[in-house]
Amino acid sequence: MIESRRNWSEVVVNIQREMEWLMGDVVSRKPPMVRFSPKTWQPDIDVYETDNEVVVLVELAGAREDEIEVMVHNDTLIVRGERKDIKQGIKRTYSQMEILWGPFERDITLPASVNVDKIKAFYDRGFLEIALPKSGVDKPRHIDIKASKRD
Repeated sequence: MIESRRNWSEVVVNIQREMEWLMGDVVSRKPPMVRFSPKTWQPDIDVYETDNEVVVLVELAGAREDEIEVMVHNDTLIVRGERKDIKQGIKRTYSQMEILWGPFERDITLPASVNVDKIKAFYDRGFLEIALPKSGVDKPRHIDIKASKRD
C-alpha cells in the first residue's frame, strides 16, 4: 500500500524550492537576440516641467521630420509617425536585431494645463523636443485665511 499522507509543511517547502529554482532560471536567461517589432511601437520619452512650461523630449533616431505628427487633445500630447527601415529591400540574415521600425505612437498625459496656441517643437539629431507653455490656470495662488467664521 502506498502512503498518501505527507507532512504539509514538507509539501510547502518543496513547492517553494521549485518556485525559487524556476524564478532563478527565468531571471538568469539572456534577453532574446531578435525582437519582433509590434505593429505600433512607443518611443522613449522624458517629461519635465520648468516654472513656465512642460517639456517633452522624444527619442526618434532615424525618423524623418516630415514623418512625425504632434498634436494635443484635452490634457494629452500625442506623438505619432513612422520610422522606415533604411535598408528595405536588401536580403539579410540577422544575428542581433533590436531597432524597432514601422509606425509609432506615444500618448503622454500632461502634468499641467498648457497653452496650445504657443506650443513649439524642434527636431535635432534624432530627438524631438516639444515645449508646451503652461497656461495661467494652474499657477499657484496664495489664499488668505480669515480668523472668523464664514458668513
